Amino acid sequence: MGNFKDRVKQSTPIEGLSSYVMKTGAMDIVTLSGSFLGGALYSQSHKEQAATITASMLDKGTKKKDKYEISDQLESVGAEIHFMSNRHHTQFSAHCLKENLNTVIALLVEQLRTPSFPEKELSTLKTRVVGNLTRAKEDTKKLASIGLLQTLYPEDHPNYRFSLDHTINSVEKLTRSDIIDFYNKRYGLGSINIVATGDVDANELEDCIKNEFGGWATQDTGPLPIRCKANESKRENKTIHVPDKTSADLYIGQPIGIDRDHEDYYALMMGVYILGGNFSARLMQTVRDQQGLTYGIGSSVSGVAFGADGYWSTWGTFAPDAISKGKKATIEEIEKWYKSGVAEEELSAKKTTITGAYKVGMDTTSGLTAQILTNAERGKPIGHLDTYPDIINSLSLDKVNGAIKSYINPDQLVTVAAGTFE
Repeated sequence: MGNFKDRVKQSTPIEGLSSYVMKTGAMDIVTLSGSFLGGALYSQSHKEQAATITASMLDKGTKKKDKYEISDQLESVGAEIHFMSNRHHTQFSAHCLKENLNTVIALLVEQLRTPSFPEKELSTLKTRVVGNLTRAKEDTKKLASIGLLQTLYPEDHPNYRFSLDHTINSVEKLTRSDIIDFYNKRYGLGSINIVATGDVDANELEDCIKNEFGGWATQDTGPLPIRCKANESKRENKTIHVPDKTSADLYIGQPIGIDRDHEDYYALMMGVYILGGNFSARLMQTVRDQQGLTYGIGSSVSGVAFGADGYWSTWGTFAPDAISKGKKATIEEIEKWYKSGVAEEELSAKKTTITGAYKVGMDTTSGLTAQILTNAERGKPIGHLDTYPDIINSLSLDKVNGAIKSYINPDQLVTVAAGTFE
């Protein structure tokens, strides 16, 4: 993995764009990834799918090329370019040979700067998205997750999720004018981060960035303010009926009131990971392996990015006639975890697991690029990537058990089950 602070060259080739270059031993291959603020949360409230659809339209044609010409050009050099959008960012990525990097970046920027948004392609895309969302209405895990977040948060909170019917309606109403309006407001310089790893020369990349991105408009897009907090924590039980399902999904959780930058975040994250973070965690060992009540179960801390007060949750999949027993067994394990805390040997084992997985994730240029980009998006210095394993290894047993006691309350759990029930 190496020392990031010494090996990553960070610069600002043009105002409003930061680049991070890490040369590795991958010969002749370059992996590039980037992003800028302008994800779903930046869409207007009644057009919240504008960011997602806009990003998905970028490879459908530019003012100079249609989608077939773009595809042919990429195929001729064995390269890939992808665009996507999440809650906060619009993201892009590319994978190519070193000798074709300038050509691929030029095409990438052409798609970013001069998309044509063909009406026919938009109609086709909307039909496909609506079809996927309609099928998702049969996904009991997704429905239970949405139900949990709708219970934990008010509608204008970043972690709230709209119903699938609401989202379908939003996509169907979206017009080409809406896409163009969102594009004009959110696309441009100002918050762009670009990361390149592999067989790449930092100076050559900077020159290419200056040539291709220079002169693009600057958008006044900063982090969105958090205008509200999670709903008051209280015990609630909800059931979502989905006919003719052979399995049911259960979500159990509650808000934690802190974000990723809080001093207790890593201790709480570790405690929750010990409860249900992987196949050797408590919930898998007890509810799944010993009692045989679930097909899969796990716990995590989520929704803590960019100042948002997050939540912790436990998820499990059960046979419909076993969900009551599964829920009871899961809550019993949560209560035991809360009352007795975790043991030193559990903490030591999970430290090894987390830091090991972190290092393994850096073994590929794609993994390296993703970690560096995420770090940049969070506004962390590049040296934070070097210190992360130390942060994990420094967690004490008292700190972890104290965080569990401080942010978990088994008496105020929200449970949402989705499936076919009697």
